[in-house]
Amino acid sequence: MDAQIAFELRPDLWASPQDCRMTFRKAQSVAGVKRVNATFAGGGLGTVLVLARSLDNLAKRLEWIVGLSVVNLTLAEPEVEPAPRQDPMRREADAKEDERLAQVHKLAKEVPPSHDCQHRRDILAARAELGLSVV
Repeated sequence: MDAQIAFELRPDLWASPQDCRMTFRKAQSVAGVKRVNATFAGGGLGTVLVLARSLDNLAKRLEWIVGLSVVNLTLAEPEVEPAPRQDPMRREADAKEDERLAQVHKLAKEVPPSHDCQHRRDILAARAELGLSVV
């Protein structure tokens, strides 16, 4: 998933690091993959997270790609899903809606004047919006 590491490991697959980055910039779906931690001989790479659709001959496939023999393969813990990112515009719109609803609640609590006027109509409209008794 990292273009720099991919180019270092397999420079024969791309003409330049830029070509490799362009390949990796495309959307990569990780749905349905298995997460495996792999340790390679020599220890220079440390423990590497591998995403594979199939575990068949994974050690041999990794050895072919990386050029180092695989010392250890273990299933990785599932990644914790990140908290949903909230859009600032949505947050602002929600705040405005909350403010409007607070005003509607405040208006609905008022006692409507006995004569017909705009204030009375506003109070009755607020009560109707909240599903309260209009009379």
